[in-house]
Amino acid sequence: MPHEAPPARQAAAEGAAAPDAKPKHSARHARTSGSATAQHTSLSIRSAERRRWSAEMARPDVTALVIHGLGGVGKSTLAAQIASRVRRLAPELAITVFSGEVSAASLVAEPAETDLVVLHDFDDNLSCSPGGADDGSPRAVRDPALAALLTGWTGKLLITCGTPFTLPEAEPALGDRFIFRHLGPLTRSGAAELALALPALRLLGEPERDLAWRLTAGHPLTMKYLDALLTAGASFDDLAGRVAAAVQSSTGQPPAKTEPTELSAPAADATALAAGQQLLGELFERLSAGAQDLLVRASVFRTPVAPGVLAARPAHIAEGQAAGLLTPRPGRELSVHRWTASELHHRLAAAGQTAQLAAAHRQAAGYWHARTATPQLGPRAHVEAGYHLHQAGELAAEAGASAPAGRPAPPPLTPRRYAARLRPERRHLLRLGLASAAGLTAVFLAVEASHSLSAPSLTSAERPDQPAAPAPLTQADMVRDQAAAWVAGQVATSAIVACDPAMCSVLVRYGFPAANLLVLRPGAPDPLGSAVVLATPAVRAMFGTRLVTVYAPQTLASFGTGAARVDVRVVAPDGAAAYRTELAADVSARRAAGLQLLADPRVTVAAPVRAELAAGRVDSRLLITLAALAATEPVDIVSFGDAGPGAGPGTPLRTADIAARPATQQDMLAFARAQRPPYLPVHAGLSHGPGGQPVLVIEFAAPSPLGLLQTSP
Repeated sequence: MPHEAPPARQAAAEGAAAPDAKPKHSARHARTSGSATAQHTSLSIRSAERRRWSAEMARPDVTALVIHGLGGVGKSTLAAQIASRVRRLAPELAITVFSGEVSAASLVAEPAETDLVVLHDFDDNLSCSPGGADDGSPRAVRDPALAALLTGWTGKLLITCGTPFTLPEAEPALGDRFIFRHLGPLTRSGAAELALALPALRLLGEPERDLAWRLTAGHPLTMKYLDALLTAGASFDDLAGRVAAAVQSSTGQPPAKTEPTELSAPAADATALAAGQQLLGELFERLSAGAQDLLVRASVFRTPVAPGVLAARPAHIAEGQAAGLLTPRPGRELSVHRWTASELHHRLAAAGQTAQLAAAHRQAAGYWHARTATPQLGPRAHVEAGYHLHQAGELAAEAGASAPAGRPAPPPLTPRRYAARLRPERRHLLRLGLASAAGLTAVFLAVEASHSLSAPSLTSAERPDQPAAPAPLTQADMVRDQAAAWVAGQVATSAIVACDPAMCSVLVRYGFPAANLLVLRPGAPDPLGSAVVLATPAVRAMFGTRLVTVYAPQTLASFGTGAARVDVRVVAPDGAAAYRTELAADVSARRAAGLQLLADPRVTVAAPVRAELAAGRVDSRLLITLAALAATEPVDIVSFGDAGPGAGPGTPLRTADIAARPATQQDMLAFARAQRPPYLPVHAGLSHGPGGQPVLVIEFAAPSPLGLLQTSP
């Protein structure tokens, strides 16, 4: 089930409970994102709750129905069904739907025309508890203005959240006007109907489906995780055994033999949580490295976003969707269910990978910051950018606090025979200080001045009531998008990238950090100080032939043809001639190191890999890492990759797939992740190669440093 709705209002004539002493309004045309309709809304798996709670909400003495429960249990789906039920009874009524963080001002603008306000994911508006600590006491509405507005609300509210909450200084009678209902496990009949609607569970016998219901404590999202694993070919008996063991390990008790609906709410939630964590972990580990990265980047967003914003490749999107972890939305937007995102983040934190999460939040902050000047999005963009910056800061602080003091440096990366070949990485990059507030503001002002900021990922609820028809994409637009997606996915986020204002705006939209952009305007003397320059038609016009002959002689990737072509080029701080000399020496050193690897009896390679090593086409960082691994255990190199389209001669391959044996794969992965720059990969993870073969994927970012290897005199 998806992230139930975007965190912007969407007015929809989806029905509402009849308000008390309030004039009727004529039906309005819906402005809906389509995302409020969760999966399986046509199923009657919650028919009893839907009928009973709809009747309660329609009572004249009731202001709010608050549906709370574990994430993924179906709160937003049920809320949509309740609204749909009331719509059929009173089609002239109107709804306004909000999701996530909401302000009192935005709510005040709606009641005069709205019969029912639906507040999804209301947890974003709650503090930990009235005392400010996570001590198990009821949570409170964080914003006093919002709390006061809800306390005096005269219409109808339908709210979904994880836990009950309180309104500070609310009168005692508020408890009668706000009805809190806990949504627990599916009943036997509801679980059976859901199982029969899922492709793999429906093929099981009734005893197995009943066991699946009990093992997952009737939790719909966990049942869907189980179905996704079965669809991928996992054995039900094996999965059942692992889930039962996970539940016992987490709760201290074997899975209860009683029906989930007979368990206490805490016991049912604990069982569902343990089962869900186990199944989510198995689904995540089955994804390729690229699909895992995509899921992490998508999971930090509280709104659906376009694939381009995530620099998502179609194959990785397909993997995430097949696993049930990535949800497609209308308009090709993508989202991750909030419960899935939360558990994924806990998993990464436990594995010491908070830096990956912090980087994803920083990219999301850049995306939203670029939209703060958009009139219909400004307030929401400020809220989301602030949220992501806060999360990135919290994660960075957490990572710093958890690092042991005085930790010794890791052992040398390479075996002894390579030690003499290494020299410190040359530090040509000029630090421009763009991370300062003034520099960051200047970048955004330059980007916005280009008038090319667009928001293809916005839901219709976030757009104006009367949006202008979008201009058709030109060939130049599409080429810039392709180049931006490649840079966001391949170039190190710490690298300074030079670009014209229009190209910079697209890079920000695709999540590249705005603080690391050097904006080139007409009259700029050169692109020096950057590591990479995007040679758009505008940049080529600024520098002419000097761009290639003096400043940036090497092509990392090229997109488009003719006048619209965009080249991603490496900047040569010492000039083109010096760079070509260094590149030739680097290719020679890579060739020699590759031949040494081929001569190592502990290294096994396929024919294409042999040719690439012998030709010096493999990145020095990969060669050094592979030699270090081969010093302790056999290494079977499956393939190399990540050459950019149209890359110039001498541009190295920066990704390796290495056969991962069960006995050693975790040690190899830990070794790769324990390195320090420049030998720390941008990504290292376990995936599946051709035919399902487990592989360790090691990927380094572009551009590749030169001179890490030295040829013998």
